[in-house]
Amino acid sequence: MKKDSWFWDRMRQVHVDFHMPEFPREAIRNFDAKTFVERFVRAKVNVIGVFTKCHFGNAFYDNTVGHKHSGLKGDFFGEVLAEARKHDIKVIAYYSLGTDARAVQDNPDWYQVDEHGKVRGAEGTVWELPCLNSPYREELVLPQIKEITEKYDMDGYLLDIPYLHNHYCFCPYCNKKFAEEHGRELTPELLQTDRELVLRFGIDTAARCMEEIAATVKRIRPNVLMNCNGAWRMGEPDRINATSDYGLWESQPSATGSFYNHSIRARYARTLDVPVQIMTVRFTEGWGLMSCKTAEQLKYEFATILANGGIINIGDQVLPDGTLQDGVYDIIGEAFGFVEEREAFCTRAESVREVALIANNTNNWYHDKDDAATFGAAKMLLEGHHQFDLYYNDDFPDLDGYRVVVLPESVKLSEASVARIESFVAGGGLLLAAGEATFCRNRQNFLLSEVLGLNYLERSPYGCGYLTEHEGLWKGIARIPQLVEAPFIKTVPTTAETLCSIQWPLTVPAVSRAFRHPIPPGGNVSDCPGISVNRYGKGTALYIAAPVFGSYWHSNHFWVRRIVDNLLRSFYAGYAEVEAPTHIETNLMRKNGKTYLHVINFQSNHTGEKSTAYYNPIENITPVHDIRAVIRDSRLRRAVVQPEGAELSVEAMADGIAFTIPRVHIHTIIELSEG
Repeated sequence: MKKDSWFWDRMRQVHVDFHMPEFPREAIRNFDAKTFVERFVRAKVNVIGVFTKCHFGNAFYDNTVGHKHSGLKGDFFGEVLAEARKHDIKVIAYYSLGTDARAVQDNPDWYQVDEHGKVRGAEGTVWELPCLNSPYREELVLPQIKEITEKYDMDGYLLDIPYLHNHYCFCPYCNKKFAEEHGRELTPELLQTDRELVLRFGIDTAARCMEEIAATVKRIRPNVLMNCNGAWRMGEPDRINATSDYGLWESQPSATGSFYNHSIRARYARTLDVPVQIMTVRFTEGWGLMSCKTAEQLKYEFATILANGGIINIGDQVLPDGTLQDGVYDIIGEAFGFVEEREAFCTRAESVREVALIANNTNNWYHDKDDAATFGAAKMLLEGHHQFDLYYNDDFPDLDGYRVVVLPESVKLSEASVARIESFVAGGGLLLAAGEATFCRNRQNFLLSEVLGLNYLERSPYGCGYLTEHEGLWKGIARIPQLVEAPFIKTVPTTAETLCSIQWPLTVPAVSRAFRHPIPPGGNVSDCPGISVNRYGKGTALYIAAPVFGSYWHSNHFWVRRIVDNLLRSFYAGYAEVEAPTHIETNLMRKNGKTYLHVINFQSNHTGEKSTAYYNPIENITPVHDIRAVIRDSRLRRAVVQPEGAELSVEAMADGIAFTIPRVHIHTIIELSEG
């Protein structure tokens, strides 16, 4: 893996938002670059994102192109850059690309137009959207980018919102360009009849724009790192990624309700050859709310990014008068001090290969939620303390070193990729597939039907079903048929052995067929397998006939996770086995010949009204004591708690070592070596 960029080593990054309208009378009145940068120095920050142009279209540098904010007397960007240089703080120039209120209000023909013929404006709020196919690019964006790059010796760029909204626009400029390129008219009706063509045109628009901007910057300053917001996320187009030297995946818990996002995103990012920021915020509920999380919460969030191979970035907000809130940097400073103690054990590390989770995800940038099956599978593996990396559909490696492959129900694989997985199982690997994973509509069968030992029959008519009891797989849950709140797949075994069957609900509820709960109790037990196992070559294929991963993400039905966990553990023993509650997260990384077991502790407050409280905040995390760990590696002889440097008593075993971790507060690192 290439790791030749300075970006890998700069783990304490802050992005400072400054979308600032002109009406506040005190706007930028109290800005002072020295005081501004002192906040970062005190908080141990080593990279900052600084604004050159905001969503309102206001420039924050000495410009000859565009409109400089009327409250700014000096050079905000230039002065911060010069002051940051004195303290070895790298500076990323932020530029608002896809939103510019002033540009479209002054040039209404530059507006994006939706399928109903309405301009994409928001009556003066920040979301006024210019079209990247309009002269906005030639008359404002490229001249400003060229001016900024020639004038300032910055370290990198962040271009925000590189896409058309929802990847389509029906403005006159898009209509003209589409007709030139495709020889047909771009109409709202075409969005219905050939949606893929319309969206591809929109994505190509973003790619061309970013390619042109990146080329402009690199001609002037070849060493400046380029990025657009969203680059190197799961599912981002290759052409967009190619324009970005580093990645950025926003990951605020308040946006999704889950703290798992940081860990999951990082486990994908670490498989790439570029460093990827996992960006959280100081705010409790979204960008710009002037609240502040506790240091305890930030330490936890930072640990999940740091320990899993991501690059930490936290968003802040400049006050209207051009200053930063001093108390925020007390909190960030405490959390970054925590990071500084640990980063030497984490930066440039690579994951231990064991489980490959190959999955699908949204590729519509900001506007879709993450794929439930992908994130549900990751949540199960995290809670089961499985060591795993995350890959996007066909973009997975040769699987050398992996022992297990997991395919959620939404995965999209080519026949070539399926052949690689078939070879993996035949060579002795373990496969777990669920629901419609590898189902091919043309064949009306699984692409992996021979490996699974099953033929696809049809979807069931029910929206849910039950799994009949299996003694070994029901460990830790009630000995009853267990509900899966999702539609099952009916299959016909060829060589597979049925471990448990599908029990249909008693009926489909209707006015005359109602029960106490909308989900009826169990009815007929079918002949269709609910969970099956098939020996294929030297390996084993497991199949669960329901979309259990998406169901788990939506329902949090713990019994589904326990069944899946018991199933996996029946067929493989992990490199590391940690006896800990499900809220404890574990991860294994390697660096400089040593292996590092990361153990992360999570606890939060109870949520009140879920529809308005967004997520459970973290105020305090109570330490967990005496966590037993077994590492199945006969070469290892020594375990040291880091960053404290405390040696643990190690018990030698035939296939490795065992030890007890005396205390985990937020994040403990166990350095494992040959002694």
